[in-house]
Amino acid sequence: MAYIACRRVRGKEYFFRVEGYRENGKVKQRVLEYYGRNDPRKNPDARPIIKSQEPDGSYNFGDVSLVYHAAQKIGFMECVKNYAPKRQGIPLNQELFLTVAQRLLDNRPSSPGLSAWAESTHLPELLNFNAKNITDDTQAYMMDKLYNEEKNADHLYRISIDLYQNALKLFGKEDDTYFYDITPTYFEGKHCPMATFGHNKDGKLDKLQINIAMIMNGAYGLPIVSKVFEGNINDASTVHEMAYYPKAIMKKKKCLLIMDRGFEPENNIRIIDSTKYDYIVGLRSTHKFVRKLKSETDFSKGNWETINNNGSEIKLHKTIKNIFGKRRIVILYYSQKVAGEQRERRNLAIENVVERLKAQGIGLTSKSTEKIVGELKKYFVIEQEGEEIHWRPNQIQINKAERDDGKFCLMTNKDIKPKDAFSLYFSKDKIEKRFGDMKQSGNMRPVYKKLTDHVIADVFISHVALLLMRVVEHLARQKKNR
Repeated sequence: MAYIACRRVRGKEYFFRVEGYRENGKVKQRVLEYYGRNDPRKNPDARPIIKSQEPDGSYNFGDVSLVYHAAQKIGFMECVKNYAPKRQGIPLNQELFLTVAQRLLDNRPSSPGLSAWAESTHLPELLNFNAKNITDDTQAYMMDKLYNEEKNADHLYRISIDLYQNALKLFGKEDDTYFYDITPTYFEGKHCPMATFGHNKDGKLDKLQINIAMIMNGAYGLPIVSKVFEGNINDASTVHEMAYYPKAIMKKKKCLLIMDRGFEPENNIRIIDSTKYDYIVGLRSTHKFVRKLKSETDFSKGNWETINNNGSEIKLHKTIKNIFGKRRIVILYYSQKVAGEQRERRNLAIENVVERLKAQGIGLTSKSTEKIVGELKKYFVIEQEGEEIHWRPNQIQINKAERDDGKFCLMTNKDIKPKDAFSLYFSKDKIEKRFGDMKQSGNMRPVYKKLTDHVIADVFISHVALLLMRVVEHLARQKKNR
């Protein structure tokens, strides 16, 4: 027999229609209807509250759909299908897309976790595949088919270029300005033959690393191609390979390459000369002609071309010199703000050395003096008389350094205005930002792969993730501006 029961929760009354029943000899209540705080005995209009059925599960939809939409816009599936072989189960182009999407959207992407991540999205239903078919073996198979040096399989550059060309149609016309740079990324583990100790800009001195070189479109920040080098390679030694990619793979007859001063040794400039491409490259201060130009140019006198750069005044001077056996344009620029910062840092360092030398007093030896002075040795005069060490700051060298503070040189073969060359050169900050995006948003580091071929393919996946991210940003910006 059913009746109305009242239950008190935290001082409030809630009403139910229940019926009694026995279970193992005990009297229990079964709820038939729930009325909330309305008592149907006093309120004839009270109606039972019917709770909606609980969902069987939840799926990621919005962010996954956005990435898939961006992939469709650049013909991702069709492009990869042109180079990757078909197979039973989940198609290779779909698995590559899922791997790239997981890089962008999962907090901790991994090959073992790809199947579960795919099941948490609506993609299996959209693309008609069984996520349980994704395993470590299928992931390894995908990487082997994309890149396998032993079997002479390398589709990475072709896919990269095709996806870039498709994405470029969304952004606009090609402007033929390319940035080139290289960045390290570190490893967890010590098993990959390609990973070595090297100059690590991230401060991970105890980690093995690889170096990743990239050519990027200058106008839109779109990655074009990437290549993996050993962790101990010098930046300058990578130019001979990367400089020919636009010519050999993209079939570019002309372009403007922009590189920082780490890439400018004479042999690299001659390599770029052979491509007949234009270039803007930073010059190191170690060149004799650079040191002479900096010491002879006084920006405090005369009229110089002046521009404003982030609130700081930049003065520019253009000259033509015969360098590395060819006529080239050298642009010397000066920043009073940077000059002040360099002077302040140097003076603080010198003062610190002076205090440490004074603290040693008469206990100084030739070895201990050199250790204290270190890299600032040229700013000190150190003499030894018998067993005594005498020292003093070298004011001549300090004054000379102050005259060179804030002065830097660019070199180009393109006859453009100094301010345009300056602006183009420093717009290369885009590629440094994209490397950061590739490492963070593209979840490129740390790298856990062991096989060299898989490391190369893994970097390619992060490269494609970066490209898709740029396309997503562009599509979102277009939608916002409508």
